Amino acid sequence: MGELVSIVGVAIPMLTIAGSALAFVWKSFRDAKEDRRKQFFELMTRIDTHGTIAGKIAAVYHLRYFPEHKDFIIRFCDTQKDNINGDAARLLAEEMESTRDYFRSFLDNPRARPRPRF
Repeated sequence: MGELVSIVGVAIPMLTIAGSALAFVWKSFRDAKEDRRKQFFELMTRIDTHGTIAGKIAAVYHLRYFPEHKDFIIRFCDTQKDNINGDAARLLAEEMESTRDYFRSFLDNPRARPRPRF
């Protein structure tokens, strides 16, 4: 009986610690996912606002870090090319085409995870 009490006395705190660790990891993953979602929407906002062309080009390039949104990014880049005007904006249109083509290259192999090229 004494052994059972000592085993239970050790097991319950260990289970509590393990449960706390799992809860912490779960919360960390949820927070990271939310941060990533916010980053994506901040990029989309940067592309849509009245900022510099260089900032928009960099934001479009950075969309390549979000392969989970590749279908949307392809559609977005296709539809926005007609809304871009001006000589400097040509660079933005070219980057959108490049990003679109980057993601399209992975549509043939859905298991491939696109990674940005440097």
